Amino acid sequence: MTIIALIGGQWGEEGKGKLTELLGEQAKVVVRFSGGGNPRQPVDNQYGSFNLKYIPRSIFNSKTITILGAGMVIDPRKLVEERQALRDAGVDMRRFYISEQAHVVMPYHLLLDDAERKAYNTPLVDSVGSGLSQTYADKIKRIGIRVCDLLQEEVFLQRLSKNLAVKNEILKVFGIAPLKLQSIYSEYLAYGRELREHVFDTRLILQRAIESGHRILLESDQGSMLDENFGAYPYISNAAPTVGAASSSSGVPPSAITAAIGIFSAYITRIQDGPFPTEMQPQESMPLFNLRLVNRNLAHGRTTGSPPVTATLIENTQRFGWFDAVAARFVVQLNGLTSIALTQLDGLDSFETIRICTEYQVHDAALTRFPSDLATLKAVRPVYTEMPGWQTSTSHINSFADLPVNCQNFIFKLQALIGVRVDMISTGAEFADTITLRDPFNVLGTHRRTAQLAP
Repeated sequence: MTIIALIGGQWGEEGKGKLTELLGEQAKVVVRFSGGGNPRQPVDNQYGSFNLKYIPRSIFNSKTITILGAGMVIDPRKLVEERQALRDAGVDMRRFYISEQAHVVMPYHLLLDDAERKAYNTPLVDSVGSGLSQTYADKIKRIGIRVCDLLQEEVFLQRLSKNLAVKNEILKVFGIAPLKLQSIYSEYLAYGRELREHVFDTRLILQRAIESGHRILLESDQGSMLDENFGAYPYISNAAPTVGAASSSSGVPPSAITAAIGIFSAYITRIQDGPFPTEMQPQESMPLFNLRLVNRNLAHGRTTGSPPVTATLIENTQRFGWFDAVAARFVVQLNGLTSIALTQLDGLDSFETIRICTEYQVHDAALTRFPSDLATLKAVRPVYTEMPGWQTSTSHINSFADLPVNCQNFIFKLQALIGVRVDMISTGAEFADTITLRDPFNVLGTHRRTAQLAP
């Protein structure tokens, strides 16, 4: 039995999608354990082109059970649309399950999410307008509505009536028209009927899989640096995207998790607001900016046929920075990572010199730990080690020996600074563009090669 927790190692945008799908190929069960759905992830395969928000890519593997875990919050309107698009394309949805204990995003959550953010001028992170913060808040206050409630008419009506009476009063404060009970009740009961066949006590499915010795993959939809407890508060996620949460939010016992893999990008991307010690200057980050624009438009064109993503859109939402080994060590310790998967090497292909932050400087004093208070984090200045770049393409390389020597040295350096071995390296969007140095499931496909990574 192998149970792997696959965790984002930075502030998101680490390139988790491909590796989740790659490892999910070998798993009997794949669980997205928390969060409220990714930003839409473009997928292009034999079934067609899709933008998936809630359902993991493992749904395309007919032998894999795909689960939305108890720690998730779900907008049933969007999930029903997503499921229907997959079903219409011929995807087998019989092995798709939703935890009956997951919480439901309601219409008042969507309205209050945006209204309260504007009123409080709270940080712009990654869930604005999605209702996540409001849904998780109601969960903590023990007034939330769960997926199982949508299947029980009287229970749902009672809880919705009580909630709506209070929420409508709050909406009035913001000048928003009150919501109508009957229309919401009817609409969401219909969603419950649509999803009923997938709703289950998913902990039991996982327990049976554990007893049978099956491989299980637990995936996070956000980066560890956004953790609700240990992230740079208030610039955090609404959920816990760490290995600890992989257990509590899925129902897998902590002692059953056998490996914890952190996904780290060779450079850092941060979405919107928040402290960012290694952030590049705009001119310095231009190669990454241009590469992201090209890649986004390639994916966007394949899956939507819509007008291209504009430079202004990326400029207003994405920031780029050098690899931060101080933050990476913090994430390794927080999650107890057993190995690392390194992604997006090609972003550094054109740089003559590559920088790695090895420690921070705060008021003329060295700081080698990641600070827990916002004031200190905002005051830190990165101390860099510089390495020569390789200035040649690393795209589509699937053997470590074929990487440029300077690129190999960069990876050795990261491994030494972080203190955990690099076991997987992604060099492109396709499965074949992967260097697997030690396979987490000990099952090597024909498109992957083994090697021993040592300095």
